[in-house]
Amino acid sequence: MLPSSIFETETGRKRGAASTTVGTALRNAILGGTLPAGLALPQSELAEGFGTSIIPVREALKRLEAEGLVTFMPNRGAMVTGMTEDDIIEYSEIRASLEEMAARHAVGRMSRVDLARIEDAYEAFVNGTNANPTQHGLGDLNRAFHNAIYAAAQRPRLLEMIDDLHVRLTRYIRSHLELEGRKDLTDIEHEAIMQACRKRDAEEVARLTRQHILDAAAISVRVIRERREG
Repeated sequence: MLPSSIFETETGRKRGAASTTVGTALRNAILGGTLPAGLALPQSELAEGFGTSIIPVREALKRLEAEGLVTFMPNRGAMVTGMTEDDIIEYSEIRASLEEMAARHAVGRMSRVDLARIEDAYEAFVNGTNANPTQHGLGDLNRAFHNAIYAAAQRPRLLEMIDDLHVRLTRYIRSHLELEGRKDLTDIEHEAIMQACRKRDAEEVARLTRQHILDAAAISVRVIRERREG
């Protein structure tokens, strides 16, 4: 049986009727770990839980399939998609290349307003996590810092691809932030990226961004492996 918490909408109301509501609730539950990889998602149970017909549920699941969060298995229906360690590393390498490119383009176009937004996002990650210490909250604040940089690139298709990879990977890559001392190290890495932005050093921002992503991915894979083996 699926956890009842997934049938709560963002506004606190139960029994959403639209496929958008169903999709948002399932996406949040998958990314937040409430629905783990390999869990079956029976359409009839989802329809009953959300108080809707099968059609909006199917539409929502198809969108989540396109995002890489749900897989349709022959004769088994939909289930939450999982990733192997090799998948995580490969996707992270692609993500690092794309974000390196976005960072390089961003510095060349960066205005004072853009830099102020980056500084605000940096401060939010450093200070805001004390009030929102969950792994999910840390992940969102971390993503907001990087997005503040990439927004200056003005490359919407590139940013769309980065966002797609982030959605696919976020369940796995943010686990490194819960390790003791990792948050402090991330603050240092973010500050180095921000200082390079202030100096308008595009190559340094790109290099630091790539290394930051690959280091986090490697640590996350190690955490996943240790949990599985321990």
